[in-house]
Amino acid sequence: MSLKSQQMHLDMSEVTRNLTRLNVVIMPAKIRMGLTGAGNRFMVDAVVESPTTPIKRPGYGGWSGGIWTASGRHAGELRASGALFVDGVKKRTTVHYGEMATGVYQPTVYGGTPILPMSHEACVVFNAPYAAEQELQWPEKTQEGAGMHFMSEKLYGNAPIYMGILARAIRL
Repeated sequence: MSLKSQQMHLDMSEVTRNLTRLNVVIMPAKIRMGLTGAGNRFMVDAVVESPTTPIKRPGYGGWSGGIWTASGRHAGELRASGALFVDGVKKRTTVHYGEMATGVYQPTVYGGTPILPMSHEACVVFNAPYAAEQELQWPEKTQEGAGMHFMSEKLYGNAPIYMGILARAIRL
């Protein structure tokens, strides 16, 4: 009595092709969409949630002895300088939040660190040259509700919200 060996052939090419498409096309697009949503929410929260992004700092300018003493900056330039970059591409801005701003400090290109292959990054930046000082110094603000740590308080306080936006976007 002899047993003949039988062979079974399983073609996995379609599964492999679809997994590759999932890893190379679908998931990166979902991640970018989630980072855009979360980054935009963070950027807007930094401007409108208390403590809000300052419009101008004390001694910024105004009428002094019948003369306008502006330093060349318009109120709202810090708010108007916000931009969101996802994977190095500019996605959103806060220009329309700058009350009388010209948008002169609005960044045009991504200036961050190189983004490694197969990684993703959302970068929210307020590009006015005095943005870091307003975040970390100058506790006295001219606008009610504005204050120091206008970005960091939202980033730490609302992190679960931002992560939820990202998680819903990448859910399959």
